[in-house]
Amino acid sequence: MSNKKFNFAFVISIIIILIYSYIVFMGIVYWKDGDILQGIIYSAALIVITLACIIIMCRAKATRWKTTGNIVQILCGIVILAALALSTMPFAHFINLVMKQKEISEAFEKAHQYGSQSVIAYNDYVKKREVDTRNFLITVDAGHGERNPSEYNEIFGLPGNDSNTVKIDRMINSLHTILLPDSVTHANDEALKNLEKGAKMSVWNIAMPQYINSIDEMVKTNVETFSKLSKNAHGYKGDNSYPAFTYKQYTDQNAQLKEMLTHMSMPSVISVIAALVCFGFMLLPYYLVERDLAGGTSGSGKHATLATPSSSMRPNGSERRSRLREREQADKQTRQ
Repeated sequence: MSNKKFNFAFVISIIIILIYSYIVFMGIVYWKDGDILQGIIYSAALIVITLACIIIMCRAKATRWKTTGNIVQILCGIVILAALALSTMPFAHFINLVMKQKEISEAFEKAHQYGSQSVIAYNDYVKKREVDTRNFLITVDAGHGERNPSEYNEIFGLPGNDSNTVKIDRMINSLHTILLPDSVTHANDEALKNLEKGAKMSVWNIAMPQYINSIDEMVKTNVETFSKLSKNAHGYKGDNSYPAFTYKQYTDQNAQLKEMLTHMSMPSVISVIAALVCFGFMLLPYYLVERDLAGGTSGSGKHATLATPSSSMRPNGSERRSRLREREQADKQTRQ
């Protein structure tokens, strides 16, 4: 084996380690619901441990101290196998997500759609409530208090010379202002714009988990705000029987999407095969290092040697034969 082949194998090993670690990083980010820092720490540790163990194993395999070298190889092999075994689950998790890309995209689009509809649903609620309230007030006005005089006087018995029609319009405007103040209207417009920006995302987009969390937080905040406004809004005295605003469609759909992204299922056959292939390429430099490079069992000169302090000081096969002939000639001359 030449040094060029060994260096090429080492470059391939590094590339595979980086690719494998990135997939592990993505798997942890999804598993931990968008925790990028934890993914960086784990993947960086994996790169350092794997690379260090491979280098040490290569040197230990080529050393002339075979017993020590074997012990070091075994210890490093245990460490690297443990690190790779622990990383298999997040690696397989992200591979499974990639395989379910279409299903996840559909669930994401539905959750995104329901998130947008939370604002639209409240606007529809406001319109319906205003219509229902107006119809109720018109009905009360048409009866002139004959059915329920106290209710009529409570609603229309206000000081002033305005007609009941004007009073109804005033009460509906007041109700609308309470249900949809300008600040909420502006916030709703901004929310819809932000939702439109991330209408479509791939699982390869590292921002997807955090974007889902941001939508979740925004929708929950909006629904809580809408619910409070609908409970406290009264177009007239005694208007407290209208049901408050509720919206559960997004919560159900988002829970289903998060379950798909964060739940680690059993590794698929493809993910296991991919992990094993990566392991094999990671250890490619170790496979190419031969044990007899520093042990002196082969003197052909066709094999590459790792640079060790004693490798240049040991005599090769031709030097040993020359010294042996010199010793034989010296022995003959002594006997003569």
